Amino acid sequence: MSDTDKQFNDIKDAIRRQGLIKVPAQEEEKGKESTYRRVAKFLLLIGVEEAAKIIPHLPQDQVEKIVPEIASIRNVSQDEAVVILAEFQSLLNKSREQGGVDTARDILVKAYGEKRADAVLKKAVPFAEGKPFDYLQDIESDKLYILLKDESTPVRALVLSQIPPKTAAETINAMNADEKAQVVSFLAKMKTIDPETLRRVDKSMHEKVLAVNTQKADRIDGRGALADILKRMDVSMENSILASLAHDDPALSDDLKERLFTTDDFLNADDRFLQDYLRGKQDVEIAYIIAGKKEDFRMKIFTNLSTGRGDMVLEEEQLHKPMLKSDVDAATNRFFTDMRRAWEKGDLFIKGRDDDIYV
Repeated sequence: MSDTDKQFNDIKDAIRRQGLIKVPAQEEEKGKESTYRRVAKFLLLIGVEEAAKIIPHLPQDQVEKIVPEIASIRNVSQDEAVVILAEFQSLLNKSREQGGVDTARDILVKAYGEKRADAVLKKAVPFAEGKPFDYLQDIESDKLYILLKDESTPVRALVLSQIPPKTAAETINAMNADEKAQVVSFLAKMKTIDPETLRRVDKSMHEKVLAVNTQKADRIDGRGALADILKRMDVSMENSILASLAHDDPALSDDLKERLFTTDDFLNADDRFLQDYLRGKQDVEIAYIIAGKKEDFRMKIFTNLSTGRGDMVLEEEQLHKPMLKSDVDAATNRFFTDMRRAWEKGDLFIKGRDDDIYV
């Protein structure tokens, strides 16, 4: 790994572990890239999942300026990536509160020197950089399989024992019969894990994950990444961003709508699919889905319920008022996620979008 690669990985790792800081407003200098474009590139570099967690916490006026920048980015060279991440780490270091592992290490180094300080810290805080394999908790099973395919059986088993069972099971299912048997056998025999072994494997896998991400950093589909980010955000935030873009950049807004499942898509969705879907939902679930929605949304739901069941849903809605906004948002997000997945799989027909596929 080159010095530039190592610097990129070190900076990116530090920022992802310690979180995003607020970027101070700056006056744009003539001929210099705007702060919002730098933030947009930073969000693309740390990945879709992390970006989707960050954007909802930014002020609306900043979101409206950052989102179009994300969509317009086509590439970020590795040298530029290192510079951008270094800028954010510098801001982070300036604003970070005193305390924590880094401060403890600084004190120990001054008192005992680096070698003994590391030994003391390792004993007091075995995993000072965070929970082992924390960076794999949200990874998709197919990507994890690729990461593990050239590893030994003991390493595979150790990593699989530290991640969510569902992901581990899907990863094992992707293996051939011999690999499955070996990994399952090793998992069954595992008891205690030596902390030093755990630390070494954790460090090795983390470097491997970052190396894979680095290789992809200079080939970016800004609009595709933005669509993926929006899919992972709250529906109300998604709609707000699309509405803002429709005013400032109608072409971009239309392009994103082609990639997403919107409220308008729901209103034009196939009633037969919706009827089957609602049959599998409890009245109280539907009550939370319709709560606070506009009349056309509510009517779409009630049109696909029998009169008797519609009355029961309304009774549930009244019974549970006032409803927590967080609960309503969670129910709405689950509903739209189900609709979007069904549409992407081809199970749901949308009038006006799928007319060339169905007759």
